[in-house]
Amino acid sequence: MADSNGASIKVAKYAGLNRINLIENNEYGYCSLIKASKQVLEKLALENKTAALITSKERVEQKLWDPIALREAVINAIVHNDYTQELTPSFEIFADRLEITSAGGQLAGINKKDFFKGYSTPVNREIMRIYKDLDMVEQLGSGLPRILASYPQRSFDFSKQFLRVTFQSHIENVGGSIGGSIGGSIALTPRQQAIINIIKQDKKTSYRAMAQQLGINESAIKKHLNTLKQQNIIERIGGTRGYWDIKL
Repeated sequence: MADSNGASIKVAKYAGLNRINLIENNEYGYCSLIKASKQVLEKLALENKTAALITSKERVEQKLWDPIALREAVINAIVHNDYTQELTPSFEIFADRLEITSAGGQLAGINKKDFFKGYSTPVNREIMRIYKDLDMVEQLGSGLPRILASYPQRSFDFSKQFLRVTFQSHIENVGGSIGGSIGGSIALTPRQQAIINIIKQDKKTSYRAMAQQLGINESAIKKHLNTLKQQNIIERIGGTRGYWDIKL
């Protein structure tokens, strides 16, 4: 909790659905956990864009991830992390999901059934007390029910040393197609967003290179690119020896 220390929390962002193409690697730390927590929350709030789908009847707007569940998961990961292993929580953004991983695994003496009921024993009692005094957490065990209100139990993955919660992008749930925009953000499918991210890194990228990065065949890449071109999201300039232009 010191103003200067050796703990640093990482927020990474990848172009696709795996850890092959890293496009951002931010560190928030070497400072008080309180300050680092606020920096991580601010960064993820910026990444948590609003997408909109226009239908014949209504306009549906939705964040990538539920804001309430997101805040609870971030704070839980930081407060309940086992720092005795000299490991810090990690936050990884993919084209279709956010993964939050903390050290320590499942708490000793608490089975999964009790865990999902909200029974909680703080790993770091003093850190929990400080966060509670600063109104960054509420009553003990209240965070998990808020997460489960938006995400199923299968979002949690337990191992001996780590606990990971995965928030799938909500964009898939508003139709999976491009329908409209709000705040400059357009609703794309996870594959389409991954392709856009790859093009941002290399405008001369080939069908083969994109297929290899995403682990799909070239015909699927061409189909997604044709959809993006039809929706005026991207444009091919200069033919086979040219480059991709993103029109967003």
